[in-house]
Amino acid sequence: MRPAGTVFLLANAVMSAAGASRFRVQEIAAGLGVVYAVTAADVNADGKADIVAINPTQILWFENPGWTKHVVAERVTAHDNVAIAPYDIDGDGKLDFALGADWQPTNTSSGGSLHWVSHSGAVHDIATEPTIHRIRWIDVDGDGRSELVVVPLHGRGAAAPTWSNGPGSRILVFHIPANPDQQTWPAEVADSSLHITHNFVGVKGEIWVASTEGVFALKRQGDGKWSKRRIAEGKPGEIKLGSVKGARYLATVEPWHGNSVVVYKETPSLWARTVIDDSLSQAHALGWADFDGDGDDELAAGWRGTPWGLALYKLAGGAWKKTIIDDGVAVEDLAVADLNADGRPDIIAGGRATGNIRIYWAVK
Repeated sequence: MRPAGTVFLLANAVMSAAGASRFRVQEIAAGLGVVYAVTAADVNADGKADIVAINPTQILWFENPGWTKHVVAERVTAHDNVAIAPYDIDGDGKLDFALGADWQPTNTSSGGSLHWVSHSGAVHDIATEPTIHRIRWIDVDGDGRSELVVVPLHGRGAAAPTWSNGPGSRILVFHIPANPDQQTWPAEVADSSLHITHNFVGVKGEIWVASTEGVFALKRQGDGKWSKRRIAEGKPGEIKLGSVKGARYLATVEPWHGNSVVVYKETPSLWARTVIDDSLSQAHALGWADFDGDGDDELAAGWRGTPWGLALYKLAGGAWKKTIIDDGVAVEDLAVADLNADGRPDIIAGGRATGNIRIYWAVK
């Protein structure tokens, strides 16, 4: 077994197909346990995008270009970390981290914690909410400074097997106070009507949420009240927004932890739904980008059930064509970023059963 942190290149690991993008695969870490989340951010302010990740007990970042592993903080709570979102929280010019932890997915009455962790690793508590699952920074009020949007997986009191009974998930928006390490963070509830809110994205200041009731956009009005509109049907778990041939497309995984990759093309009413693949096992991560440089986005999708893998979907000739990229990561999460500033976005994938992180370098 390779020691954790070993960096290597997979031999002959360039995936290609007619009209498809090609990737060179590099594993930068192994033996991490569940890699719950990966993202890209310039942690050390050197102008290069680093990789930020969490496993059950650690906040990690890997320094570009050598991918040296740094541990920011360990064992913030007794239960697992589950979500990470980098941001300069205290305004000192250094990157900090919002952290969702105390992950107890079937406990809808207690547990779930929210923290911010300074660049130096000091941990500050913000709030608790059962089944906190996803967090992102979005400027919902248009003041030029982002708010911390927090979405639990379930509402308080929801129960198996449907998880759709009882109250919906409280979608919370936290505002950074003037002194974030000493003051309580003001919070508002954007919505509490949706169930199994597995993931969300920010779109022009709105919160677009995937739920068992469909995809909904939440918007903060000038008076501080929130509106909700339905964008798409289905019962999605994952959600990402891309652009193909001048049209906006939403990609989802359906159902929650499901087998299908679904795309929705923007229309004046509910977006038009197309299932492009129904053969996956526990699909769990999506990412759009123009990997081949033709001006249109392609869709990366990863799944964590056996046999696990990572694939790319491209709209060509009126049909979505699938290319397998790799089967070496049981994909729990993925992110897209141009890590080497060559003008081509790359893919970062973190594994669940495989406990590893790989970079998929887009090859021109």
